[in-house]
Amino acid sequence: MRDSHPQEMETQDLNFEKKKKYERIKDSSWFILTIAFLVAFLGIAILSWQYHKIAEKEIFSLKQTMEQNLAEDLLEKFMAYRIEKNENQAMLYLTENAMEQKNQEKFLLINNFKSFEILKTEKKDETNYKSTVKIQEENENYEIIEIIIITKILELDKYYIDSIEIAG
Repeated sequence: MRDSHPQEMETQDLNFEKKKKYERIKDSSWFILTIAFLVAFLGIAILSWQYHKIAEKEIFSLKQTMEQNLAEDLLEKFMAYRIEKNENQAMLYLTENAMEQKNQEKFLLINNFKSFEILKTEKKDETNYKSTVKIQEENENYEIIEIIIITKILELDKYYIDSIEIAG
């Protein structure tokens, strides 16, 4: 009787093999799906890290640009008061060091200035900028080049003129 059902047994064995194969495929598809999810998550994490790294650089660069613009704005106001011959207003932008230079007559705060041009501004260190300014006198035959150091007083969070030297 056992021999009478060999076909039935073969069918059962084939069904069992098919089920096993299906289980392996099913298991491997979950495995592949899990791997794909992990790879996607890792990719997102790497892209997020890169984005934040780039954003930090951009924020730092933007902050540097804003600081330089603040320093140059102060310089432009200071120079405008000098050209207007408004000594009291111009003196509000000077530090103690620059006031000493003025009192020692190392530069003229007010003169027959007609116009000015900021030729170059560069960062010296964390709180100082160095600007080169060309000043045209009213008779237009005479130009002065000044090296002006602008410093940030951290306690006040403002820029001031710390030093003025005649170039050359």
